[in-house]
Amino acid sequence: MSAAAPAGSRFGAVEIGLLALTSLVWGAAYVAIRQGLLLGASPLAFAAARYALSAAGFAALAATRREALPSRGAAAISAVVGGTLVIGLYGGLLYWGEQFTTGGYAAVLASVAPVLTVGVGFPLLASERLGSRGLVGIAIGFAGAAILVGPELAGSALGTWQGPVLVLGAMASVAVGTVLLRRYGRGRQGLWQLGIQFGVAAGLLSFAGVVLPGPERLPAVAGIYEALAVLVLLSSIVGYFAYFALHHRVGPLRANLVAYLVPIVGVGIGTGLFGEPVTPWEIGGVAVVLSGVTLVLWDPGRRSGS
Repeated sequence: MSAAAPAGSRFGAVEIGLLALTSLVWGAAYVAIRQGLLLGASPLAFAAARYALSAAGFAALAATRREALPSRGAAAISAVVGGTLVIGLYGGLLYWGEQFTTGGYAAVLASVAPVLTVGVGFPLLASERLGSRGLVGIAIGFAGAAILVGPELAGSALGTWQGPVLVLGAMASVAVGTVLLRRYGRGRQGLWQLGIQFGVAAGLLSFAGVVLPGPERLPAVAGIYEALAVLVLLSSIVGYFAYFALHHRVGPLRANLVAYLVPIVGVGIGTGLFGEPVTPWEIGGVAVVLSGVTLVLWDPGRRSGS
C-alpha cells in the first residue's frame, strides 16, 4: 500500500493553532500526572484509569455526533498501531520510566521523538521527507530543549539506567506508531477510532499492572480525581483530537514537533502558577526551540515519486 498523500507541507494558521493547542494541553498534563503520583497513585493504575475514561469519553462523543463506525480494517489498524504503539506502550513506558529518572532528563529524552520520527519516516514516507532546512531545524529544536532544562540537568542525578531506557523506548514507540498510522491508517482517525485506541491502551496497561511486580493503587483522594479530570478532558480528549487532526494535515514528522514545545509550556506554568523566576537558561532555550521549530514549519520538504 502506498503512503497517503500529505495534505500540505507548510503550516498555515489552522495547523499552527492545532500545534499550539496540543502543546498547551499536553504540557499541562505533566502537572496533573505529577499531582496524581505524589498523592499515591501508582503509574500504571493511574494511566489505565485515564485511558479507560478517555475511551468512554470519545465513544460518548462519537455516539452523540452520530459518527459512522469505521470499517473493520480501519478499526484494526487503530487498535494494533494506535492503541498499542502510540498510546498504550508509549504511556506505559513513559509513566513507568519517570519513576527512575528526573523531570529534566525525561524532558530531554522526550525531545528525541521528532528525531526518531524523521529516521523512521525516511524509508516509509518518501513524500514527506524534510529538506535541509527542516533537518537543521530538528537539530536546533533538540538543542534548545536541552538548554531549556539545563539547570535541572546540572543540579540532579541521572537516576538508574531503567529510567532513560524506558523513556527512550516510549519515544521510539510513538515515533514508529505515528509513522505507521500515516502510511496505513486510511485517513484521519475519527472519534470511534480514538476511543478504540484508548480502550486498547487501557486494557494493555491494566494487564501490565497485574503481571508486573509492585502494588497497583488508585487512592480515593480528591486531588487524584481532579487530576484525572484534567487528563481525560484536556490532555486526552482535546489534546489527542487536536494532535491527530494535525497529524492528518501535515504528517507525523511535523506533528511531533510538539515534543519541543511541551517544555516551554512547563516553564510557562511554573512561572504563571507557581511564581518561579524566569532564568537566562530558559529564555535562551525558548528562543532556540522556537528558531528550530520555525525552520521545520516553513520547510518545503522534498518530494519524491515513490
